[in-house]
Amino acid sequence: MEGLSAPNDTASSQSRIFLALEEVLVLGALAALVALGLASKAPIFEPLYQSRLTFMTVVALCGYFAWEIYRHSTRRFFRFLRDWIPVVGLLGVYESLKHMHANRITVWLGIEPMDPLMIRLDEALFGKVLPLWIDHWDAEWFIGLMWFFYIEVYYLGPALILLYLYASAKRMAGFMRLRRGMVFGFLGGYVLYLLIPVAGPLYYMGEQFTHPIGTQPIIERHVFDLLRYNWDAFPSLHTAIPWLLTILAWRYLPRWARYTCVIASAGVTLSTVALRYHYGIDLVAAVLWTGAVYLIVIWMEKRNWNPGIALRSPWQRENHIQP
Repeated sequence: MEGLSAPNDTASSQSRIFLALEEVLVLGALAALVALGLASKAPIFEPLYQSRLTFMTVVALCGYFAWEIYRHSTRRFFRFLRDWIPVVGLLGVYESLKHMHANRITVWLGIEPMDPLMIRLDEALFGKVLPLWIDHWDAEWFIGLMWFFYIEVYYLGPALILLYLYASAKRMAGFMRLRRGMVFGFLGGYVLYLLIPVAGPLYYMGEQFTHPIGTQPIIERHVFDLLRYNWDAFPSLHTAIPWLLTILAWRYLPRWARYTCVIASAGVTLSTVALRYHYGIDLVAAVLWTGAVYLIVIWMEKRNWNPGIALRSPWQRENHIQP
């Protein structure tokens, strides 16, 4: 394992490519995805248009790269790929693992759904299940706004904030910080989904809501079947990821961007309850998960501890590529 600065072996005719810890974790998750796909005879990746985080990120990256071409600045193309492949790979692997294999893994582990426990915790903390308190918030304009936060803001937000940091050389440290936080946040959250399966109030106790709310077509097709993961409510990554990116990027953002991130994160958090996808305890767990990942990332930075693997490069170079 190496630190952030991989050794520069001048005696060797070959340079080395350093894979940081987060890149190694993404490769490990990819290996697991391939193994599960081969074992289940399923496609390795789900269709891109069904992987919303991945799809929206790819769209944003295409727009950014088109702008770079317009500015005649394609010399950074290979560096661009080197920096962004771990991000796109993370999102693609995470969504494919969750949507295509998580049900099978949860059943294999034999862990029973824990919705009854979450209901009891909500009742202890809030008097009743948190979404029931706002059951009557069913105005059409409000529900439409909640869908905007839940889908457009959540799925496009990470790509936009990463691109904002990436576009400035002075903020590259922030980009690398957020990239690491996303890997820890998503992959760790996936493991928690498997170990603590929770369906959420909409699916588990939907009959207790007395005010119906409108749904978008994509959600109407989001049936509770084996094609999607049934128990991905605890913790609420819709809550954790926006807040995690906000606090990790805080020192690198101007005031207007900070306000935008706070409003976006708060809106996404509210949408998880207003649309009845999460219990209150899911949000509490999300806050704790956000804090845990943040502390780990900052702890590694302060100690300049950047484990990874140095691999021999097949290309002759004077300097290795270092994230």
